[in-house]
Amino acid sequence: MTAKDDPKTDPDDFLNLAAKREEFLETFFRKGAELTDQLLQELQVFRERIAALEEENNDLRLQLASDDAIRDLLTRVRELEEERQSLRQSTTDMVGEHNNYTARFAEMERELDQMANLYVASFQLHATLDAAEVLSVIEQMLVQFIGAAEFAIFLRREHAPHPVLQPVHVFHCDRIRGVTIDWNDGPIGEAAATQVNYIAAPADAQRHGLPIACIPMIFGRDAIGVIVIYKLLEQKTDFVDIDFELFKLLAQHSAAAIVGAGLLARCGNVPDSLNSFASL
Repeated sequence: MTAKDDPKTDPDDFLNLAAKREEFLETFFRKGAELTDQLLQELQVFRERIAALEEENNDLRLQLASDDAIRDLLTRVRELEEERQSLRQSTTDMVGEHNNYTARFAEMERELDQMANLYVASFQLHATLDAAEVLSVIEQMLVQFIGAAEFAIFLRREHAPHPVLQPVHVFHCDRIRGVTIDWNDGPIGEAAATQVNYIAAPADAQRHGLPIACIPMIFGRDAIGVIVIYKLLEQKTDFVDIDFELFKLLAQHSAAAIVGAGLLARCGNVPDSLNSFASL
């Protein structure tokens, strides 16, 4: 039996069912359309987001590339800085070598000048056998080469029970004239007895009234006298290296010149002095 044959079935019920069915389908399709629109909108949002992320990713890649470039640049800057420091050190070393060379050259010039002075002084000492001229040459050496302002030349005199020292030539220190100094007494006597130079600081020596230098003159094994310096020129405050070389020269060569002049004076002239070699 069908619904048409069912006496209980109302035609309005079929109409209501059809309407509900249509309403359901309409609602279903509308919801589906809305859902589809929503999905499409979300898909568009996702696409836009993906595009934005891709763009951001590209920016990051560019940034990384830029960072790499900066890093490479910083590395290069560091390398250049190290190279600059190396060049600067090399330049400093070269300047130091140049300064050392200049200092050495100046030192060589001073040494050559000193050698020339020593040669001139030695030549002058032996250029004459006149006693007065020998003492005058020693005076010039003390003034010009050493810068002595006050000095005296003491010679040995035999006197019982021991030798004494007496001045035979004074320069700007007349107070020394007539003074007799015992052998091994004070700086002058000790310099003669020990045959060792006496050198003192100028300021300290003058404060205590002592000589600033006593140079024993040695002939063979004997001290024949002492060169005594009491004061230096105003422009000179102390002794320098060349002075000590001159002291060595004076200690030996001045003694030989004085002894030679004394022997010649005893003989009277050079021909007579040569006669002493006849018996050799």
